Amino acid sequence: MMLTRPGFLAWMALALAGALAFPRVAAATTAPDARVNLAGKVLERNTEAPLAGAMVKVVMVAPDTTSLTVPWAQHLASLGRIDGQFGDDDGLVTYADSNGQFGFRGLPTGRVSLTFPNAGFAPIALTETIRPGERVDVTVRLKRRQYNTQEIVVFGDRPEQEVTRVSLSALEVQTLPGTGGDAIRSVQALPGVARPTMADPGAVIVRGSGNYDTRFLLDGIDIPLLFHFGGVKSTYNSLGLGGVDLYPGGFGVRYGGCIGGLVEVKGRPARANGWHTTVDAGLLDASVHAEGPLGRGLGLMVTARRSFIGELAEAALADNDDVRLAVAPWYADAVARLDWEAHPDHRLFLTFFGARDRLSLVTPNANTGSPEVSEATDEVELDLSFSRYILGYDAQLGRRVRNELRASAGRDRNSGHLLGEFRFDGRGPVFSLRDDLAVTWRPWLVSRVGTDLIYSEYDYEVKLAGYPASRLTDKEFSDLGTYAGLDLRPLPSLLVSPGVRHDYYHHLDKSRTGLRASLRWDYGEGRVLTASAGDYNQAPRPIGQSTDPVYGNPDLPPTTARHLTLGHEWRFDRGWSLKVEGYYNTQDDVPAFADTNDVNFLPDARARMYGLELLLRRDQRDGFRGWLACSVGRSERQFARDPGDGINWSPGTWLAHDVDQPVHLEATGTWDLGRGWSFGSRLQFVTGVPVTPLLSYTAGQFEFDGDTGNYVPVEGAYLSDRVEPYVRVDLRVDWEMVRGSTVWSLYLDLQNANYFAYNSPEGYTYNYDYSERSPYGWIFLPSLGARVEF
Repeated sequence: MMLTRPGFLAWMALALAGALAFPRVAAATTAPDARVNLAGKVLERNTEAPLAGAMVKVVMVAPDTTSLTVPWAQHLASLGRIDGQFGDDDGLVTYADSNGQFGFRGLPTGRVSLTFPNAGFAPIALTETIRPGERVDVTVRLKRRQYNTQEIVVFGDRPEQEVTRVSLSALEVQTLPGTGGDAIRSVQALPGVARPTMADPGAVIVRGSGNYDTRFLLDGIDIPLLFHFGGVKSTYNSLGLGGVDLYPGGFGVRYGGCIGGLVEVKGRPARANGWHTTVDAGLLDASVHAEGPLGRGLGLMVTARRSFIGELAEAALADNDDVRLAVAPWYADAVARLDWEAHPDHRLFLTFFGARDRLSLVTPNANTGSPEVSEATDEVELDLSFSRYILGYDAQLGRRVRNELRASAGRDRNSGHLLGEFRFDGRGPVFSLRDDLAVTWRPWLVSRVGTDLIYSEYDYEVKLAGYPASRLTDKEFSDLGTYAGLDLRPLPSLLVSPGVRHDYYHHLDKSRTGLRASLRWDYGEGRVLTASAGDYNQAPRPIGQSTDPVYGNPDLPPTTARHLTLGHEWRFDRGWSLKVEGYYNTQDDVPAFADTNDVNFLPDARARMYGLELLLRRDQRDGFRGWLACSVGRSERQFARDPGDGINWSPGTWLAHDVDQPVHLEATGTWDLGRGWSFGSRLQFVTGVPVTPLLSYTAGQFEFDGDTGNYVPVEGAYLSDRVEPYVRVDLRVDWEMVRGSTVWSLYLDLQNANYFAYNSPEGYTYNYDYSERSPYGWIFLPSLGARVEF
């Protein structure tokens, strides 16, 4: 079902009129007593230092509700709206200030339970009794287990504009098996995200969309690469990570410029309780991290990383005459963040983030390219780098107005060549601006307006063997998005968020407008119903190539999409939660090759993706955390021209996409074993990706080319076969020892531990006449690392 603009606007007007007509229903609460009647201080056990920002949760075990004039659930919701404390399931949450002090206001009389669920600290629980007219004070000393973890928590009673967001904390994912200690790689284990293949291990393909349809952000600013080459590590070091948000679809008007999903990496401020330094070294790379306060509300965090992968590759290829390294492959990245809390209502930060990948290898036996493309016809070279300077300013302007500003300047450079067959070189500055203004008109009505701009000027040159070179200077690429939306609460438990977004693509001189709406209904006892519908668009992908005057089509329009989602969430006792969501997405004006012998594009392909996702999740409780993610769905494409040999194609036929994975199952778990030991495991089961069969292998049909003296593969129906199912087991063991304020850590991460029993195939290699084939797949990759934090 597609939203039409008149119907949507009428519905939005009706919702607003209804809320205005019944303000008493929307805002009906009884104002609680806002005096502090439970307070305390949180300290670190070893150092007695105050724990600034420590999270404290209170649950009313046996509240006295006899004096209340409204139902208990409604009164609890009103407590969650008092400044400085937030509703969370059946309790309230607050944070300790810079002195480690905290306080709860308006708690009813009766017994309460206090917990302190903070990353890197041993759990602790207290039971206190609230009495009329009295204030309870407590002092808690938490035992530190780790120094580098920061947790991002999303509260159920905070406004949830994004009904399909999945948030991960650093604590959940820092020991996730199969990631080599890289927390951001955990997004590839979430429902809706396709398993990355060996051809592109750093890809984040969401709900069957294209490889270029996912947008990556750091604190609201675009970044070009989420992973270094090979996908072994993310470009943003996990030591400086605050959290990761995955938006698989159905997101609000705040985000644009993509028709698939969105991954937002969140940095964090430096801790205010003294200086901390971390040194982390593994088999692939080493990192140095330092953070601490500078005084007067200032804090500084610095992280740098450099890989060893080149040295390992040189050792592995030392006796190989077929391949030698001209430049040892390496990657590096760095983050520096300065935070300043000028006032509790005004916070600023300045971030520098940069990364680079470099690779150059020589293959003497592969000397078939053209010297017009590159004199080094036996060499493969890749050099990718980018940098971003980000300024952030969050301001609470009185009780009603909040503004979030992000501005960025940076530079991208990408160059390389492939065996004399292909050469590219692109570089230029990149500027971004994002501003979001929210005004709370009534407790049940919030308006949002904002702008989202990305602008770049590129100099680039592209040359493909057999085609003329394409050279452009100061080529402009830009996307200016503006949006407006409302957060309506016609009932305290119901949030409706309609909005509109307009995107103008300067380099295309084309624009698109999209209407979006989402609904979130928390109807009690931890049950939440969610739904969303909306229009999305993006510049033609791949950017640059698709609209290139030589290799593409400058007249391509933006690609458009529609997202429909319907889901339900359950929150259970003991940290368990379950989310089930169905989706149906379509795409139009998708660029496709004009024919198999021409690189020009035409916007006449279509796409559809549909499926069901399940996420059963357990927060850190009783020494266990983990999740079970299951995705069942299809990803299909419709082409106006034959994409293969025509055997199974006709106009209007829907064909499987090359990343179609009907079943994707992920099960992860981490157990705390005591005495500093923990053990984790991860199981993946994924349907094999589609491939085009070779009739030489399946049916004994052969074709011999007398001119070359070689057999030619005889292809069957396009993508009508599949690789065998992908099964992978990853294991991880961690050990930590705390001595005073220093934590020593060791970890062993075993990726593809099932290699010797069953090595899941990524594809096949064939013999000389294509009558026999052999599977190839990932290798067994052990990773041993050590970390010291002080």
